[in-house]
Amino acid sequence: MNRKLLLLLTAIISIFILSCSSAPKKSDEVNTRKNRASDYAEFGNQYFRQGLYNQSLIFFNMALEENIAVDYEPGISKTSSSLGRAYLIKGDIANAEKYMKDGYNLAKQLGDKDLIALSANNLAELNISKNLIPESEKFISEAISNAKPNSLIQAESYHTLAIIERKKGEQEKALATIKKAIEINKQNKTHSSLAANYYFSASIYSQDNNYSKAAEMLNLAIKEDRLEENSYGLAKDYKALGMVALKNSKQEEAYLFFIKSFNIFKAIKNTDEEKSVLKYLIEISSNLGKVSDAEYYKAQLGAIKE
Repeated sequence: MNRKLLLLLTAIISIFILSCSSAPKKSDEVNTRKNRASDYAEFGNQYFRQGLYNQSLIFFNMALEENIAVDYEPGISKTSSSLGRAYLIKGDIANAEKYMKDGYNLAKQLGDKDLIALSANNLAELNISKNLIPESEKFISEAISNAKPNSLIQAESYHTLAIIERKKGEQEKALATIKKAIEINKQNKTHSSLAANYYFSASIYSQDNNYSKAAEMLNLAIKEDRLEENSYGLAKDYKALGMVALKNSKQEEAYLFFIKSFNIFKAIKNTDEEKSVLKYLIEISSNLGKVSDAEYYKAQLGAIKE
């Protein structure tokens, strides 16, 4: 655990200890634990959005423990689903499946439509990662049918459906579906989700060699990520712009985008992405005859600890 995270955890725990110094009634203790779980879950969500998945797992686990301690089943279902998503992003399929199924089964027992929509969407994502498209379609249909109209989970489910449609080679359908997610996220002003919608749209246009439209979508993503102050999202957006420019044989333009991406990834200490972008920078600077730049980026790559 890094020092910054350790200090944050210590501060949070100290605040909770001070706020609970007088012996509370049992009902107050239940509410305190539920509130604490909610706070931990929000920290987990913040780290998840920043691409810091190890840190998000720590807080989601803490939230789950608090919810289990007071047998708060809606919280148990929701945080189990959150843990599953974090494990899925990290490539730990076994743990992802365990926690997602725990969240889904409990949501079904509770008959909570919002939680069913949330957990079914997560299971759709899991099955996409396993290339089980019919299974993912079953779960995403369940998610959409249970989601409230114009809700955040409905928008997220449309995004997942668009991924499925793209996997099936149905590009036009995927673009039409992602537009539904965009409209909902615009209404709700959910900037990070809207940025993800634009990023996905850009990937389709880029695949179809429509580079101007791809760049347009990525610039919209940058606008939304700036509003959210989402450093990880911004770095990914600039990296994608670099790749689009590179595909369009605009090396000088790509080079500038990759520099922006590298600087942000370096600032947030995402070393995996740093290394990925540095490889582009080394290749392009060499191609452009920027010898000193190429040597600099090679040294930067060598300085990153495995």
